[in-house]
Amino acid sequence: MRTIYRICIPVALAIIPTAILGQASARAFVKIVAAPKATCRIEVDNAHISSTLLKHRNANYIKVVARSICNKNQQSVTLTLDIYKVGELSDHIVGRPYETNPLSPSSRGYEVDLSNASIFCKNSIITKYYGIAYSKALIEGQWRYAGKTRSPKIIPLACGT
Repeated sequence: MRTIYRICIPVALAIIPTAILGQASARAFVKIVAAPKATCRIEVDNAHISSTLLKHRNANYIKVVARSICNKNQQSVTLTLDIYKVGELSDHIVGRPYETNPLSPSSRGYEVDLSNASIFCKNSIITKYYGIAYSKALIEGQWRYAGKTRSPKIIPLACGT
């Protein structure tokens, strides 16, 4: 019986760590690949308190930036952004819908930004905000539409509206 233990225990002690380390080293070589970004897309930043507006207007404002990005030249882009406030019963739009002017020279190119969307903070009550954007653009002579895209995170900010 002792002979079996002398053989089995060292073999088990050699096999178990090898099996565990073998699996761990196999996991180390697994590469996680992010899904490729679409060639034409909308990106919406998280809501934040604007440091620039605080500096120039001496007041807190919620700001959300959206952009229409494409690997082809866009023209007559109408990028629309709504800022939402999380409510107890349902979320609702605060402020007005913000849009780029499709006739403006800034509404063409490979990237069109909408960076003037801001809401004045009436008080410092913690509130959650996010943005949703959508667009239409003339690309290679055809109208293209991009569906609604939301901010990646819903951010609680010290800004009551």
